Amino acid sequence: MIDRRTTVAVLAGAALAPASLVRAATPPSGRLTAREVFAAIKAASGQSWDPNPTDDRIIYGRRDAPITGIATCFTASIDVLRRAKAAGLNYIVPHEASFFERYDDFAESALRDADPVLVAKKRFLDTNGMVIQRMHGHAHSWPGDAIMTGLVRKLGWEGNRAQRPGMPWIDLPAISALDLGRHIAARLGRRTLRMFGDPGRMVRTVSVSAGMPGENAQIQQLESGADAVLLGEVREPEVLGYAQDMAATRPVTVYLAGHTAEDPGMELVADWLKTVFPALPVQWLEAADPYTNPA
Repeated sequence: MIDRRTTVAVLAGAALAPASLVRAATPPSGRLTAREVFAAIKAASGQSWDPNPTDDRIIYGRRDAPITGIATCFTASIDVLRRAKAAGLNYIVPHEASFFERYDDFAESALRDADPVLVAKKRFLDTNGMVIQRMHGHAHSWPGDAIMTGLVRKLGWEGNRAQRPGMPWIDLPAISALDLGRHIAARLGRRTLRMFGDPGRMVRTVSVSAGMPGENAQIQQLESGADAVLLGEVREPEVLGYAQDMAATRPVTVYLAGHTAEDPGMELVADWLKTVFPALPVQWLEAADPYTNPA
């Protein structure tokens, strides 16, 4: 399995197993259990399923719970869980951790078992018969990387993808850095978007990544020769420090969209799950930008 730090994001069509793999497994009652849904997802993915060791698994909920519908999301926040309940969806497929520890490993969590936020979240899940099954590594190792493909699709740049190795490279008609930033913010539903560089500079090429692929990969984007780079989450002393020093020798434009820029990829996962489970409602629950700009 390819993890977030080592993934090379190359856009390609998703060649996954046919939905008939799970249709045959649907019981006469039409109500699959969480265990059966998870087994069907693994089979239909066409991938060797490795939890690595605690990422992509059912991390919470009864394996025998009857499933009424599936929600994909960036993370299973309380807000997302409430929206899922309102939509009648009780099998939640987040990309990132739900319990405030990178691998959703309760034994490794800094939180005590009686932490009020943790207790309230578990109570909500238990009361509503909800199950959480994370999909992190296998979303990235999906052919073409579902997370990166979904981000580029959300930005409306599918037809602008240049054929080059490494992170997606986008060729655009000349646009000012300010207008490009406004486009990114609008397409991603961002109330906030951080930008480094001259707003009036004209941009024609963009190197795109999401999440936190690591400072070395992000610095390589800055070195790629693209006019601008779109990043998710960064280690600022390393990545922005490099960009600031680079700006002393040549122009550079950087956009910081935050880690939740990975969220649109889970819409792509939802689209796929609709073909895998045609008898179940499936919905992507988009993450709202949690930040505001006080300016």
